[in-house]
Amino acid sequence: MRRIVLWIAAILITFSIGVGVDNLWWHFMAAPPAPATVKPAAFDLVVPLKEAVYVPAPAPPPASPPKPNIILDYDDEDYLSAAFFILGPKPKEFADIESISIYLSPGTYDYPAEFHVNIHQDNDDYPYDNAAATFGLVTDRRIFFVTSKLGSKDFEYRFDGEFLRKDFDAVSGKKKAVLRGTLTKTRNGRTVAQHEFAFWMEHEEGC
Repeated sequence: MRRIVLWIAAILITFSIGVGVDNLWWHFMAAPPAPATVKPAAFDLVVPLKEAVYVPAPAPPPASPPKPNIILDYDDEDYLSAAFFILGPKPKEFADIESISIYLSPGTYDYPAEFHVNIHQDNDDYPYDNAAATFGLVTDRRIFFVTSKLGSKDFEYRFDGEFLRKDFDAVSGKKKAVLRGTLTKTRNGRTVAQHEFAFWMEHEEGC
């Protein structure tokens, strides 16, 4: 009887050991289950771009014309505002000269002396293109001035002359010589043409 009991106990122990070993085998050696894969949902992301707006830089202010340097020794109490026209034929180098406009005020205690000169060109492309004086010297007899460049061409002018008479009211519009002198056309300081002219005058409107 005792032998049978021992035999049954040995069978139970052997069975328990086998079950334990099998469990350990599957716990350590079996491959773990693959982790679940989460697939991201597909969607379109549209980020609107702000439209670029081009703002041009403000234009620089127009350059003011240079103030002429003036030397006046002009004692006439009446101011002069007149257009001077060439008497006689003009050489081709000066064919486009329409007139020389001169405004001269000797000044008073209330108003400073003023002197303005413009050489006017009259042509089809640039009607009345002006070259303003940048320097002037005026006495009772002599007048000298230098101009800036014309707006349409690279020409400057220089005039050195004298008043032949001062009774401007008596000779205005009568095509009598009132002014005489040498007119020089220059480009970048170099003489292009030069000629001596006599001029008659007309008072400008309103003077």
